[in-house]
Amino acid sequence: MSLDNFFVPAASSKKKKGGPKGGANASIPAASQNDQDDVAEDMEQGSIESDVEEANTLKEDIIVERVTKNIEEILDRKVAAILKPVSELAEKFDSMTRRMAAAEQRISDLEDVTTKSAPRMDGMEKTIERALERLDSLENQSRRQNIKIMGLKEGIEGREPAAFFEEWIPKVLGLQQTQIKIERAHRTGPQVGRSDRDHPRAVLVRLHNYIDKQKILNAARNKGIIQVEDRRVSFYQDFSAEIVRKRQESSGARRQLREAGVRYAFLFPAVIKIFNQNGTTTSLSDMKEINEFIKTLHK
Repeated sequence: MSLDNFFVPAASSKKKKGGPKGGANASIPAASQNDQDDVAEDMEQGSIESDVEEANTLKEDIIVERVTKNIEEILDRKVAAILKPVSELAEKFDSMTRRMAAAEQRISDLEDVTTKSAPRMDGMEKTIERALERLDSLENQSRRQNIKIMGLKEGIEGREPAAFFEEWIPKVLGLQQTQIKIERAHRTGPQVGRSDRDHPRAVLVRLHNYIDKQKILNAARNKGIIQVEDRRVSFYQDFSAEIVRKRQESSGARRQLREAGVRYAFLFPAVIKIFNQNGTTTSLSDMKEINEFIKTLHK
């Protein structure tokens, strides 16, 4: 309802009331008539003011209601815009929570399986270790009758290496035994080409008799430096790759022992036997013991 609807009836009502008063009460005294008119005017004025206040109040209520409604709509849109990503994040978080729970369960299951399998794995590792040791031992036993000749010129053995070394080894080492029996002999590794002249491949010789192998190694050790066509030739016992690795670990320590004048023997598989000055011996089987012994030499 507009303010005009409140004001128009009040004005028309005033005109209607004013007309009859003047004609009907002409006989009333002037003073009394004026008082009555003042009272009527005050009443009408109060009624108008009341209507205006009521209209203003109604207008304010409408404005407040519309403003409140607009604010609610704005807040609803803003909250909806905020709730949508929050809801999506909540769904993702729930999904991640489920996945984490599934992962934790799988990890727990794996831990249970690992715990149960650990003793078996330890047993299998020990079994494999023992099997490898036995295999290495068998390999070295199969090499007991082999010797390696290092530094010999490529091709010197010709097309029949076994026959060549049967005569060449006793001659070079000065053995009383003029001929030894060799089952086979060959170079090890692939040919490198021209570098073979400077770095000839090793010769692997398999003897028929183990005693002959021992005689050859002892003679080579007693002879010391062996020169063939201006090349230094060395004789070694043939070992497996694992034994060679172990023996190479102590090569530096053995050099220090020689420089210090310590008498020792290098035994199979990789044991250093020290000959002490008081007639006793000391066996060093691993690098820890060897290094500790060398430290005592520098004190």
